[in-house]
Amino acid sequence: MSGRLANLTLLVVAPLAAATGFAMFLFGSGPVWPVAILHGVVGLLVVVLVPWKSVVVRRGLRRLRRPGVVTSLALGATVVLALVTGVAHLDGAWAGGASPTVLQLHVGAGILAVILTLAHAVRRRVHPRRTDLSRRTFVRLAGVTAAAGALEACVQATSALTTQRGIRRSTGSYRLASSSVAAIPATSWLFDQVPDVDPASWRLSVTSAGSSREWSLAELSQWGDRQVAVLDCTGGWWTEQEWSGVRLTRLLPGSTYGGTHGSVAVVSATGYFRRLPVTDDLLLATAVGGVTLSPEHGSPVRLVVPGRRGYHWVKWVVRIEHDDRPWWVEPPLPL
Repeated sequence: MSGRLANLTLLVVAPLAAATGFAMFLFGSGPVWPVAILHGVVGLLVVVLVPWKSVVVRRGLRRLRRPGVVTSLALGATVVLALVTGVAHLDGAWAGGASPTVLQLHVGAGILAVILTLAHAVRRRVHPRRTDLSRRTFVRLAGVTAAAGALEACVQATSALTTQRGIRRSTGSYRLASSSVAAIPATSWLFDQVPDVDPASWRLSVTSAGSSREWSLAELSQWGDRQVAVLDCTGGWWTEQEWSGVRLTRLLPGSTYGGTHGSVAVVSATGYFRRLPVTDDLLLATAVGGVTLSPEHGSPVRLVVPGRRGYHWVKWVVRIEHDDRPWWVEPPLPL
C-alpha cells in the first residue's frame, strides 16, 4: 500500500469513526454491540495503517517550514490520545470519580481529530485516481481491515479477562462501584447548571389537546408509582435504581391523540428539553432509592426514560407538552 492510498483511507476512516462513535451515544439498549465493534475496528485501522502513514510523516518532517505543519502535528497527537483513551476505557480505566472521565477525553479527542483531519485534508489534498478502484486496492484494504478486526478481537478478549462479568454494558458504560444513591455522580449535559428551584412554589405545567393544567409537588405525591431502570450516562457509567413518583401518562388529560399516542416535549427549568414517544414507562421521579431527589439530581422532578441514555432523562422538569408530532423531530443529541 502506498502512502497516498493510506492518506485516502484515513480520510474515510476519521469520519466513519466519528459516525460510529456518535451512534454509540444514541443507543441506550438494543443491538448496540455491532456498532461498538465496528467503532473499534475503524479506530484500530489507524494503527494498522501506521507503517505506510509513517513514511508520509517522515517525509513531511523534513520540511518543517511548510504551512500546516502545526495542524499536522496536532492531528497526530489528538489521534494518539483518542486511541489510547478508547482502549483504556474498554479495558476498565473509566475513572468514574474523575472529571473529565477517560471516555469524555476520548470523545473530545475524537471530535477534535475529525476537525483537524478536515483542515489537514484541505491543505494537503489527495486526489483519487481511477487505479484506486482496482482489485488490488480492494484486496489491500480488505487485508488491513482484517488486521484491524484481529486487533479489535484481541482488545475485546483482554477486556473480557480484566473486567468482571456484568459490569460493562453494551454501550461501553461501567457499573458504579456502589449501588448507593449517594454514589450517583451529579452530571448535566454540557453546560447545563443546577437551577435554583423552590419545591414549595414549583409547578408542573401539562398541556394536551388544547387544555392545560398545573400540578404542585404535593398533588403529585398522591401517586406512588415505581420503576426500576438503568441510568446509563454518556460519561461512561451506569447504575440501576428504583425510581418513584408518577407515570407521565397519568397527567395527560383526555385527548384526541388516543391516550398514549403522539409524543411529549419535556422541558427543564434551564430550557433544556427532549421530545419522546408517549409510553407507560415514562416516569416523573421525585425520589430514587427511597431518597428524595437532591437539586443536583433533578429535584423536585426529573424524567426517567428506561432504555435510553442519560441525556433523555430531563432534570428539573417544569413543562410537558403533548401533541401528535413525531418524537424524532428534534436533533438526535441536545444542542
